[in-house]
Amino acid sequence: MQQSDAAEEENRLPTGTVVLRMSAAITLCCICMSVPLMHLVPLIQDRGFSAEQAGSVIFVMLLVAIIGRLSFGMLADRIGALPAYMTATAWMTLMVFGFIFVQNIGSFYAYAVIYGFGYAGVMTGVLVSIRMLTPPSRRASALGIVTMFGWFGHAIGGYQGGLLYDLTGNYTAAYAVAALAGILNLIIVSSLFRKTQRLDRMTALPGTA
Repeated sequence: MQQSDAAEEENRLPTGTVVLRMSAAITLCCICMSVPLMHLVPLIQDRGFSAEQAGSVIFVMLLVAIIGRLSFGMLADRIGALPAYMTATAWMTLMVFGFIFVQNIGSFYAYAVIYGFGYAGVMTGVLVSIRMLTPPSRRASALGIVTMFGWFGHAIGGYQGGLLYDLTGNYTAAYAVAALAGILNLIIVSSLFRKTQRLDRMTALPGTA
């Protein structure tokens, strides 16, 4: 059993590489994610709608996110953890800035449904990716470190959203920063995925297993 675990660890990327890249990625990802979570209600109120209406949009978004979380878990089973994570974070990144252009409450509900389904798959992808990319002996500590940086990203994203609103008087810059953070996250995760692909090809060659 110990020999099997040792062989498994040899066929993985170094745990430090995985933790470093995933920590950077999840920080940026959560900067992107946190802006709608913390600032969508005031954005909707800025459009002239009530707090109750704004809160109900968030409720709908999070309700749909339940379905998205389950769906992206099944997607990860089919296509792999990192591809599922990249799909969810690309979905979130492509849509996050679009909230700025929504003007009526019906469109906010519709947009929240579509956005909520996709963004919900992000954390599913992160957790499963860490499980797949780290050896059992380092898995719990790796997961703790990466998720810690996720909360750090939420703090940064929430703060910068409020700060940029105070400086500019609107949410355009805050949501633009969120989209930029999502793009940088995708770049990091894509590079990690390419590394795993190269490692898989190398270990599949005769005499390297």
